[in-house]
Amino acid sequence: MENYIKEGKSGFNFASVSSSSKVVNANQLMVHALAYNLFNWFRRLALAASMRKQQINTIRLKTMKIAARVVRLVQFQYFKLCSSFPYKKEFYEMLDNILYG
Repeated sequence: MENYIKEGKSGFNFASVSSSSKVVNANQLMVHALAYNLFNWFRRLALAASMRKQQINTIRLKTMKIAARVVRLVQFQYFKLCSSFPYKKEFYEMLDNILYG
C-alpha cells in the first residue's frame, strides 16, 4: 500500500494543495485521482506485460520521453525509432495494444 501512496504523491502530485479553499483542494484531488485511475486502466489494457508492474515515472521515461520520427505515407503512419532504443519491443507492443486492442 505504501508504494501506491508513493506513486500517487510523486507521479500524480496528490500531496500538493494550491489553495486555502477546501472545495478547490477537494476538486483538485478528485482530478488527480481520476488521472491515477485512467493511468491504471491504460496500464492494464495497453502496456506490455513486462511493464505493468512499474511505477508511473519509469513508464514515462521508457515510453513517452523518447525521440522518434513520425513517417507518413499515403495509407500508413509509423514511428521510426532510434536503432539503439532499448525498449523498442515494449513500445511497439504498447502501440499495437492501443491501435488494435
